[in-house]
Amino acid sequence: MPIKKLIIALGNPGNEYENTRHNVGFAVLDAFGEKYKILGKEEKKLLSWCGKEKIEIEKENHEIILAWPTTFMNHSGDAVIKLLNWFKLESSDLIVVHDDVALNLGKIRINFNSGAGGHHGIESIIRMLGGNQEFTRLRIGIGPDPGGDIRADYVLRKFSKEEESLLGKVTELSISALEAIITKDVGEAMNKFNGIEILS
Repeated sequence: MPIKKLIIALGNPGNEYENTRHNVGFAVLDAFGEKYKILGKEEKKLLSWCGKEKIEIEKENHEIILAWPTTFMNHSGDAVIKLLNWFKLESSDLIVVHDDVALNLGKIRINFNSGAGGHHGIESIIRMLGGNQEFTRLRIGIGPDPGGDIRADYVLRKFSKEEESLLGKVTELSISALEAIITKDVGEAMNKFNGIEILS
């Protein structure tokens, strides 16, 4: 039996949010889906664009479900609970890909069973799971964090041309991290990727 994983990206729907810092999770999942030819289609009952395929990574078969919620970021948990129930999965089968302003652009972090760290999308998921934090997160740095009142505006800004070049390398690294999470122990994936920083 192939291992089944649900990978959900967090972001805001709509063209105005495309290529913004807050939507970097969507961009990474787009690239992962493109690599493995997993196409999403709108599933209104699941509050998501969703695609499912059997793929091969490191000569092992895996059934991968990708989802891009059509809720706004702060209501991501509504989509997550519907997806888990529909596909009959546990929270431990869930991988959430999202931005993190506390990490500089060029860094990623893999976490399991950790708090929201102020991220409203993650707060929504934990709330809808009844406080359960037993899922994997791939955090993608979009910092440095400007702090204060300008943070909300900062995360909704688009990346500069210079940053987009760096983001391409971060996306490749993030895809490799997702592959490691799927095929290896999460702790092993953490050890491999959590110390990496791409500077240029």
